[in-house]
Amino acid sequence: MKLFLFGGAEKGEARAELKLIEKVLNDLKPDQLLHVPYARITTREPEWKGDWFHRNINLKGSKYLKASRRKDMLKVDKPLIFISGGSSSSNLMKKLKEDKKLLKIIKNAKYIIGESAGAKAMGEYMRVEDDTLWKGLGILKDTVIEPHYSAKKRQKLLLEEMQKTKVRYGVGIDSGTALVVEVQKFPKYSKIGCGKIELKKRK
Repeated sequence: MKLFLFGGAEKGEARAELKLIEKVLNDLKPDQLLHVPYARITTREPEWKGDWFHRNINLKGSKYLKASRRKDMLKVDKPLIFISGGSSSSNLMKKLKEDKKLLKIIKNAKYIIGESAGAKAMGEYMRVEDDTLWKGLGILKDTVIEPHYSAKKRQKLLLEEMQKTKVRYGVGIDSGTALVVEVQKFPKYSKIGCGKIELKKRK
């Protein structure tokens, strides 16, 4: 399994990040893309309202499916997974734990793109919106992930999360930047974008 974990976008920067995601999608050329949208319940930011995906991302030859539509879930066949971000990480995790079929599809995917909250969910643990730590999907074992790393000054927070959860690795991912990793080869990784990725290892 290969992960592309984006650190999110600051205000006014969403289009630039989505263009990076578009490039990844069109380079991979999946037959299907399954969008998991549950972290974003509401938003005040116009760039994330309505059908923001198709306004910003031009899929070339890939079928777009949405996990929140039952008819789309009936068509799913080994899709690339895109877990988008939003301010409700807890809702994302609740929905995934309730939907065993979706969870199985995610855990058996060849490629996963996670953006902001969707990136956090890949770790063993993840911080949700009230700053409590929940179990994540554990796709990257022994790891906690913090998006918006430099912009939101989460360096100390990442170290605290590593200490509380006793995980071995902490990953900070800047906005407009992605960690690219083959799960079996982690902590070896590469990077997309011009921001910083910081990998911490607990002693």
